[in-house]
Amino acid sequence: MVWVGLALVVAGMAAAFGFGGEVGGVSLALVGGVAMAAGAVLAVAGFLRLRRSRLAGARVVRDHYRTSRGKTFAMIAAVLYIVSPIDVIPDVLLPVGIVDDTTALAWLVLALWQEHSRRSRAREVARREG
Repeated sequence: MVWVGLALVVAGMAAAFGFGGEVGGVSLALVGGVAMAAGAVLAVAGFLRLRRSRLAGARVVRDHYRTSRGKTFAMIAAVLYIVSPIDVIPDVLLPVGIVDDTTALAWLVLALWQEHSRRSRAREVARREG
C-alpha cells in the first residue's frame, strides 16, 4: 500500500509540475493534485499499518521487528511535506524549488526500503524459529 501511494505521489508531481495544459477539458495540475492527495492518503495508511500486529487465527502474531513511532512519524511528515504547497524553497523557483521535495522523497524511499529489509529479516528469523 505504501509503494502504491508513493507511486501516485510521484505521478501526481510529474503531472502537476512537469506538464502543462489540459486533457479532456481537465487541467493536468488538478489531476496531479488529486493523484498526490490520494497517494498521500495511501502512504500514510500504509505507514500506520507498519505499527500494527497481524491476526492469525484466534491469536495475535507479532513480528520480531516493529517500526518505531519516531520513524513512522518522520515518514508521515515527509509525505505531508512533499504534497503540501508550503515548502522551504518554493516550487516556482525551478529547478531549485523541487530539490527539497526530491530530497524528502529520496529519504522516504530509502527509509521504506530499510524497513522492508528489516521486516523481511525478522519474518525469516520467526519462520526459522517457529
